[in-house]
Amino acid sequence: MAEQLLFYSCYWRRRFPLFVWAASLIWAWASAFSPIKAQLTPEHPAVRQAVERALAYLASREAEEGYLQIGARALRGLAFLKAGHAHDHPVIVKSAEEIIKQIPPSGLPKDFPMSNWDNYSTGLALIFLCNYDPQKFRQEIQLILQYSFFRQKNHGGWGYPSNETGDTSQTQYQVLGLWEAIRAGFAVPSEVLDKVALWLVWTQDPSGGYGYQGNFPPTPTLIPQSDVRIGMAVAGTGSAYVLASLLPGFRGTLERSDLPPALEKIAQARQAGRGRLTIDPKLLRAAIQRGNAYIAKHFQVAPDRYRYYYIYTLERYFTFREAVEGPEPGLFDWYTACAEYLLKTQQQDGSWMHQCGKVVDTSFAVLFLVRSTKQSMEGVRDYGPGVLVGSRGLPKQTDNVIVKNGQVVALPLRTSAEDLAAVLNSPEMSDLVSAIEAVEAMPPEEIRLYISDQAEKLRQLAGSDQPSAKIAAIAVMGKSGDLSYVPTLIYALGDSNPDVVIAADRALRRLTRTFGSGLQPGFSETERQAAIEQWKKWYRQIGPSADWED
Repeated sequence: MAEQLLFYSCYWRRRFPLFVWAASLIWAWASAFSPIKAQLTPEHPAVRQAVERALAYLASREAEEGYLQIGARALRGLAFLKAGHAHDHPVIVKSAEEIIKQIPPSGLPKDFPMSNWDNYSTGLALIFLCNYDPQKFRQEIQLILQYSFFRQKNHGGWGYPSNETGDTSQTQYQVLGLWEAIRAGFAVPSEVLDKVALWLVWTQDPSGGYGYQGNFPPTPTLIPQSDVRIGMAVAGTGSAYVLASLLPGFRGTLERSDLPPALEKIAQARQAGRGRLTIDPKLLRAAIQRGNAYIAKHFQVAPDRYRYYYIYTLERYFTFREAVEGPEPGLFDWYTACAEYLLKTQQQDGSWMHQCGKVVDTSFAVLFLVRSTKQSMEGVRDYGPGVLVGSRGLPKQTDNVIVKNGQVVALPLRTSAEDLAAVLNSPEMSDLVSAIEAVEAMPPEEIRLYISDQAEKLRQLAGSDQPSAKIAAIAVMGKSGDLSYVPTLIYALGDSNPDVVIAADRALRRLTRTFGSGLQPGFSETERQAAIEQWKKWYRQIGPSADWED
């Protein structure tokens, strides 16, 4: 009760001061009889311990030998990925193998067996594979995407083949799967996104909630829905936020007017083929406002139905809400409330269990505790198997970002050399890094044109004390086609930050068109020194006078 009152009072404090005053008195009364608890985060020792216990269960023989559908395997592998385990972890590898085996040899959507490829499994397979290795599994992801488009109903939602209605629960996983695919560089037709956005707008209950099966109205007017509950409200409104994040100009509270002219131009660009919506943003905004009001009024930490499924959905809803709306000071600490519940209900063997099965419920709990959606939103992705580049978050203008080579980067725009020079000489490091990352997303021939006069600046950044600046500059050098950067990149192989070392190794191999595995995450000092000597030897063949200080 106390948690619900705090959430509601924070949401309405500006609109109904008298209500907030009364609610605050009740909250104070409720708090007087509750122990004071510290704020929890994914880094809190108790949370980390709970996650490790859960992963131990998910790696157990019991978890492996149970009947696991595609969706369960995807969730299980995703839990290990998001908890920071290396890509070669047996659970992650086997999850991918088992999913790929289920794709029909023809690859045709009509040949996907619906008994295995239900809508939950389809969306979760996309989420997992796009987070795991979207390059290695590019063909498989594309086939699953085509199947996802095939399963979308004419009204825009996804649901059971035998029902005319769309299913709010199933649709949310398809929407998140499409978002992850777009984020990984795959094209999703605007028609697919527009149809599901309109389905979410017009199947919303007049109260702002959502029913389990969304009944599409005959005319553009909201009609009462059946089985309206908090879990579906969070699922539907969360999906609306996911789609809103793809609408140009939707993020009004995150717009910035203090960017350098060149960076403003970069922020306005869109990558050709990137998924985007074309519907009226006002429709989605109205649905979101209604949904937020319903959630504020009916919020629960642990509803009666599908509790851990719901808790995972909450993390997605609040993550996308913050990304679209910006920070909301004073908002209820939903993470601590739910994490406390999870710590309290974890079973002796490390699992959780309610109505989705132990493997699925445990995976849901882990994904909540590690803030899996926030990781995706902030670009905590790999620079290679097992190496998380956590220091590189979203650019400040988050409305215009893509993932390039596993990185979240601002989208580029053709601009003048003068404008680019102004950005590269900006005193604002965050703007500078965003600009360089945007340049890195350009085709190699454009990079060569734009950075021809900026070699010294890039070398300075590669030697700076900020890993994010180093990695951004190194990536550009790797695509520059200019072999004069080789000594700088070789020097970067000796950096104390392993992420910088891996970035330099990959940049060298790209620049010199030298393919192979190169240095791998977890490399030893012996392997590093061997690589340095190998690259020095290579460079002396084209520049005999080259020398380095030891």
